[in-house]
This record gives sequence, structure tokens and C-alpha cells, in this order.
Amino acid sequence: MRIHLVAYLARTGDGDGAEHGVARVPSGRGRPSWHECAAVVPGFLIGQYLGVAPESEEMPSERRTD
Repeated sequence: MRIHLVAYLARTGDGDGAEHGVARVPSGRGRPSWHECAAVVPGFLIGQYLGVAPESEEMPSERRTD
């Protein structure tokens, strides 16, 4: 599973306005589906795929504990 970056437009909680931003959407697909984006962003309307999020420099299993 990868984390994808999606620029989005979403309805605000009161329904009168809109907000935009960039969301991190987990997906096992090449690009996340509308439903996967809507599960991460409340009020999700539309989005533009920006690509796969960069991986952290250090994987959790490689972290030092000393």
C-alpha cells in the first residue's frame, strides 16, 4: 500500500463554503479512487492527483534504539 498526494476541493461542515488542500490518501491502487479520497477528506468533491508521497528517509524497522 502506498500513500498518494491529492489536491482537493471539499465542502465545509456547514455546507455553505468550500476548502482546499492536499491530502495523504492510502491506496493499494496506482491512483486512489474517489471513495478512498472521500474516506480521508470529509466533504470531498473533486481532486487532482499529485503523485506518490515521498517515503521517509528512514524506514521504521531501520530506526536505531540506542
